Amino acid sequence: MKLLKLFIPALAILALAQGCTKEYYTNEYYQGSKVYARDYTVKASDWKRNEGANNPGFENYLYADFENPDITQDVVDNGTVQAFIYVLYNVAENLGSWNPLPYAYPLEIKTNTGGEEKIEIAPEVTRMEYNVGRVTFVIQDLDGFDPEDITNSMSIKVCVTI
Repeated sequence: MKLLKLFIPALAILALAQGCTKEYYTNEYYQGSKVYARDYTVKASDWKRNEGANNPGFENYLYADFENPDITQDVVDNGTVQAFIYVLYNVAENLGSWNPLPYAYPLEIKTNTGGEEKIEIAPEVTRMEYNVGRVTFVIQDLDGFDPEDITNSMSIKVCVTI
């Protein structure tokens, strides 16, 4: 009798499971997709300060604006735009990697107060904004203060998929 009590629920579960079907997605949906990639070398002289700079707050940032004809209205409506920044993680051996934006990095700042030198870490973030035909890279200090001046060039790759 106990076996029959276990058998009936197991049989019901088996019958229900037979009615389930798995749905598989095919590659047909992705046929015809195109990826366009552009490399940007953002020089120190390309960065501009936003007009609200030097006042703590969200409007305090650096930006560099570039053309990108791959970003069409169709891309804005139906595609995707992604960016990656190349960062050296071992300067002595010239080793680096591509990192997706937004990319937050710790910036070491040396201060001298009353003859005592201190090292503070300020997180800064690099991100990308885009619209039809344009891409803008933004650097913003996460504590709302003025970001540090940029002295080196940056390599940024923008990938557009439609």
